[in-house]
Amino acid sequence: MLDADFEEKVRGIIREEINKALNNFLVKLKLEFIPYVFEEEQKEIENLYTEELLDDNEKDIIITREIKI
Repeated sequence: MLDADFEEKVRGIIREEINKALNNFLVKLKLEFIPYVFEEEQKEIENLYTEELLDDNEKDIIITREIKI
């Protein structure tokens, strides 16, 4: 029979690794639901709406993030 301390350490390591794997999977799953906008589409959107967006800076916030998978 295994020592109780050793068994708890093994259980802790296994629990930690499962958490890491699940978190990694969930992050990838969330990224699947982020809509992708092609560069041409983004430029078209910016050309159509840039002036309107810049009229009132307090109302509009523009954020661009590049996510590498």
